[in-house]
Amino acid sequence: MQYARNSQALDQLSLFQNAWMASRARMAPLGKPAATERRRGAAVERNVTSQPAETGFSEIALNGSPRQCLQWLAPVLRELSHSSSTGWLTLLDPPAELSLQWLRSAGLDSGRILVIRSRPGMDTLELCCEVLREGKSHTVVSWLTSDARETALLSRAASMGNCSSLNVQLQATRAA
Repeated sequence: MQYARNSQALDQLSLFQNAWMASRARMAPLGKPAATERRRGAAVERNVTSQPAETGFSEIALNGSPRQCLQWLAPVLRELSHSSSTGWLTLLDPPAELSLQWLRSAGLDSGRILVIRSRPGMDTLELCCEVLREGKSHTVVSWLTSDARETALLSRAASMGNCSSLNVQLQATRAA
């Protein structure tokens, strides 16, 4: 059986948006009891609470010029800034290109965004975990280089604060 192909090619932004929405759709419905999934032969327990907000850790890796990466990130941040969830969309140590002017031009609700910049010498991971545990934000967006240990810490802190942690990995490329 052959399927008809759509004549329109998906651009990278559409692919990115589709991937983002698919990752959000994979989360279990709220209010269900804990469930067990099978992944690669091992049982993984997934705790689902009746809390109104989605919690946990997600990560996006973007590769391209800083301007291109911000264009890919804009729809995600726009959706989060217009979320019906209570609390701030907190941006922790965003790149310099992500200015207040850029936030407004990208259509974000600047009245619901809290930008936190760490002081020199501060442990950004510790600060991020503290902001997550406070629970004043529906989502905390960070730009950390994360490994398995940091991912576990951020996930635990997000669960404690009943909020979401979104880490953005920017892997800028230089023009040849």
